[in-house]
Amino acid sequence: DTLLATRMNGEPLTPEHGAPVRLVVPGRYAVADVKWLVGARAVTAPFTGVFQAEEYLYVTPRGTPEGPVTTLRVKSLITEPAPDEDLRRGHETLVRGRAWSGDGVPVRRVEVRAEHEDDGRDPDHVRGWREAVLEPPAGPYAWSGWSYRWTPQQPGPYRLLARATDARGDTQPPQAPWNARGYGCNPVASVEVVVV
Repeated sequence: DTLLATRMNGEPLTPEHGAPVRLVVPGRYAVADVKWLVGARAVTAPFTGVFQAEEYLYVTPRGTPEGPVTTLRVKSLITEPAPDEDLRRGHETLVRGRAWSGDGVPVRRVEVRAEHEDDGRDPDHVRGWREAVLEPPAGPYAWSGWSYRWTPQQPGPYRLLARATDARGDTQPPQAPWNARGYGCNPVASVEVVVV
């Protein structure tokens, strides 16, 4: 599934995106995709170029390398409603977003939660996380759309949360594992709204 790309969205690659040729490995972070490719050769041992061995690494708080940035971590985003959007009490709101994972592993579940500022819980669904409707992805490396119908009953500020779980059982954490360079950031998605 690895690609040698010369075009993006029907247009020739620009130098900023790796023209004339860029290596694209679906399911992996793009920082590990080689830009400005001028040649390729098969090797029998891991390549130890500066970016593979020194730059694109997960590094612990103590400065110890944990390994290279490779496979995408499971992640979701909330695309609707917009941050700080005013919603109407008693009216259904469609909460929507996208979710994906790496190495062609499909997302199996997305859950949504609404926390009210008063108590940090969802007064409309006290039991917490609720399963969203998950759309099938367009292909093995594509994101999946998801949606959840929510009718807020209490006015005030809310924080909407979404978390995805993939077929391996990996779930977005409340906080992303810390690393010195910020790679692989995949905490639970969050959007703040106001119900009037």
